[in-house]
Amino acid sequence: EDPWGISILEGGAELDEYAKAALLGLVAWHLYNDAVVRRREAIGRSAGPPLQIVFEEANKVLTGVETDGEERAGAATATELFQTMWRDGRKYRIFLHPVLQTVSELPAGILSSCNNAFYGQTKNPKDRDLIMAHLAFSEKGFTDEDYKRFISRMPAAMAICKLGYSQEIAHTTPFLVRPAMIAAEEPTDADILARRPVMRRNGSGSL
Repeated sequence: EDPWGISILEGGAELDEYAKAALLGLVAWHLYNDAVVRRREAIGRSAGPPLQIVFEEANKVLTGVETDGEERAGAATATELFQTMWRDGRKYRIFLHPVLQTVSELPAGILSSCNNAFYGQTKNPKDRDLIMAHLAFSEKGFTDEDYKRFISRMPAAMAICKLGYSQEIAHTTPFLVRPAMIAAEEPTDADILARRPVMRRNGSGSL
């Protein structure tokens, strides 16, 4: 009865990095703009559920891959579009979540627009500087150096959490958490195929 749910776009193991970034980026752009239109049409009426998009390996999708010439200029334009999506999404009830291993590869406009954050063990100096600044700690000098070193030796399965979108100051102050693992089994290709939606024709002969 509830038409809203979750969709997972996966696969593309045989595609090159450019093709995957272009395909997933285009899908995300269409989903975003569709949600913007629906939000505008809902003004004065009850709004539908928010749109949540999670980008796995976000640095590859949001910044593109290394190209030459005109393709590089196109990648820069795509990066600007994604930064605009991150800045304006909240007003349209759209929430975007990047998941990546190298924070320094994320465009600056996207990182600064991420209010909520979970950081695991990070040893890259550039990544640690960005994380410290995002957590409102000193990224240079002797101040907060113990905190910075802890980020490099944080135990596995733990994370530093900052809920910057909260109205509680206790949540906006970084705190240590141990995220709960989701009890789920990885589906096989046969499982995914068995649960695929079935397209039916209506009376007019169209799908």
